[in-house]
Amino acid sequence: MLHAIVFVCALLLLGVGLRQQVAWFRKGLIPASLIAGFLGLAVVQWFRWNGRDTLEPIVSALGPWPSTLIAVVFAAMLLGKSKQDRSSSSQHLVRDVMQQGLMVWIIVLGQTVVGLWVTWWWIGPQFELPSSAGMLIETGFAGGHGTAAAMGDVFKHASIGWEEGFDLGVMMATGGLVYGLVSGILWIQLALRRNWIQVTESAEDPASDQPEPTPTKSAAKPERNFNAASLGSARMDGSVLDPLLLQAIWLALAMGIGVAMQGGVGWVAEAMGTNASAESVEVAAVGPSQTSDDAGSPDAGESQLQSRLTLASIVGSFPLFIYTLFGGAIVRMLLRAIGQVHLIDEQTIHRLSGTSMDLLVVAAVATLNLAAVASLWVPLAILLLAGSIWSTFCLLFLSRRILPPEKWFPLGLINFGMSTGTTATGFVLLRVVDPELKSGAAEDYALAAPLSAPFIGGGMITVAMPLVVLSRVSIAWPALLLATLLMVLIVLGVRSRRSH
Repeated sequence: MLHAIVFVCALLLLGVGLRQQVAWFRKGLIPASLIAGFLGLAVVQWFRWNGRDTLEPIVSALGPWPSTLIAVVFAAMLLGKSKQDRSSSSQHLVRDVMQQGLMVWIIVLGQTVVGLWVTWWWIGPQFELPSSAGMLIETGFAGGHGTAAAMGDVFKHASIGWEEGFDLGVMMATGGLVYGLVSGILWIQLALRRNWIQVTESAEDPASDQPEPTPTKSAAKPERNFNAASLGSARMDGSVLDPLLLQAIWLALAMGIGVAMQGGVGWVAEAMGTNASAESVEVAAVGPSQTSDDAGSPDAGESQLQSRLTLASIVGSFPLFIYTLFGGAIVRMLLRAIGQVHLIDEQTIHRLSGTSMDLLVVAAVATLNLAAVASLWVPLAILLLAGSIWSTFCLLFLSRRILPPEKWFPLGLINFGMSTGTTATGFVLLRVVDPELKSGAAEDYALAAPLSAPFIGGGMITVAMPLVVLSRVSIAWPALLLATLLMVLIVLGVRSRRSH
């Protein structure tokens, strides 16, 4: 871990230097953390291509960083946001969350529809691929590498018998990550030119054009004066406890509450499912066991499906950041109840959140897996192209007509990152246009996640489609039915936006 920290810090210093010296980076509003991430990616890949494993321990240590740091960012959202800050947006919170949840369903369901139609009309007959190949876009793009690994067991099921599905799923996930990051920056530049977003001066590096800014405060650009007061100094006397440490403690408490909530909810779900599991074990125990390869015994693919249908799996699919979001709100509520809410310094909490975002960006980009597979590269390239076109269409066209008008592009960027790889990718892009998380997009994304996470993008429907549907009926029927459902959802989304 120490080596990983030193590695990231060195990359960030190089990123800051390049951000200040290269005009293209400044004009493109490219954060130093994103530059550092790509530098780290280049270094890691160079070592791998030369057969050296010197950096592999560092890469392994950085692997869990994005998911943990996202949880930190969400813990800070409601912890560092006062009631007055939320009053203007709370009136439309439910509407915004519902629109975001519907948008995620449209994006992921569309990936399945596009994949099924491409497989039905083109790559299926041309390359003799099973109908389940139509699930590769959702598996790799919205699901990511974890879902690709789980779906590998599904594709190997006796009813499908597709051994190459695992390799193609992993490659699809890798291609989606690379495409999401590279194209996302281009779409941000397009959004700036079209005035879809307004990036404040705080999004830019204060030292990019003026290495030594004057100490006087500018009335026209108050956002640039980040360090007008020592972080947290107004909340605690330094002789008692370091002010910055106090704010870190509040953030750690929010994280702890979130972890405890996740564990408690998971324990309850497991307990509720114990009886059903026990009954299944009793039935299996009294059944015939003469042969170890009984055709009636569940295999790995069926186990993946059964595991997705349990209450524990449904609840367990909720990521940690959902719980830490409420953990921050609980900490603030408890401090308000005892009359000590003034000990929370919103500015410091936002700075700690921004630090987490920068570290998240470096770790997420530097640890990308660029391993490629040579087999079936033509159908893989076709599916990658189809998935990329659909995800881009959702960002640039559908998001404008379905998501809340005041934050459709920041929220669309998170969805774009999620739908091309991971949530971390979405926050890498969000960091460019909304470094302070003031748009409310991240909050809407977290609150809407339970509406889709258990079902699609690696949930129960993703696993069930190949086993229950695609291996039993012609691909034409699910392709037509899901396309019809997708059109209905799009119409509902557009009308819900127009009605407000």
